[in-house]
Amino acid sequence: MTLVNGKQRRLRRLVGEDGRTLLVALDHSVTTGVAGGLANMGAVMRSVISGGADGIVAHRGSAAREMPVQRDTAMIVHLSGNTALSAQPELKATVCEPETAAALGADAVSAHITLGCGHREDRDALVGLGAIARSCDRLGMPLLVMTYIRTEAADIGPQVLHASRIAAELGADIVKAAHPGEQYLTDLASQVPVPVVIAGGAADGTWEDFLSSAKNAIGAGIGGLCVGRWVFGSPDPAAATAELRGIVHGSG
Repeated sequence: MTLVNGKQRRLRRLVGEDGRTLLVALDHSVTTGVAGGLANMGAVMRSVISGGADGIVAHRGSAAREMPVQRDTAMIVHLSGNTALSAQPELKATVCEPETAAALGADAVSAHITLGCGHREDRDALVGLGAIARSCDRLGMPLLVMTYIRTEAADIGPQVLHASRIAAELGADIVKAAHPGEQYLTDLASQVPVPVVIAGGAADGTWEDFLSSAKNAIGAGIGGLCVGRWVFGSPDPAAATAELRGIVHGSG
């Protein structure tokens, strides 16, 4: 008989039988305040669940107060935070612990790591991620690592690949990465040994262009999407979620 551990059981709520996942990130309000669409977090969460997201990423407050008790969409508690009131909002602090997330009933946790900020800052980020990963292993809690890079390079693909591999090597069960450019998608899918989800990024351009980019990523073997502003900033978050779910899981 094959024993199933806690991480495997919880990951089954996040990742479908096709090996892919659609995550909706609603953790932006700590950084930006009540920005476009997040004033009523409960309503957004209910819409995202109705649309069929595999998981919702939220800070502990919204997770505790607003996340409906249901069986369809996993709850991922975000552990990292900083605010746009800071001169460097991309440098995150640990503002919640995996143990607290577990007590809230989380199916997984997420942590943000920004690299390329300097020797001390990068070292501290790696040390912090290592500590979170140890706690997750002890708790049997899946860890989503959101990777970001501070760079002025026009071609960010190699750096996205490097950061994603770092996250996997330091304990991530799922990695969130910026879109590396079309030519790097296959490498990102094949060279990182855990599922990689592509960030939605700023809601620039048209919805149709974003859907086309998402389809290309899934077609290249990417493990899914982690989308925020394209969903919560939509006039109909449920419909936007459903359309993205169709792309991720093959009916779109």
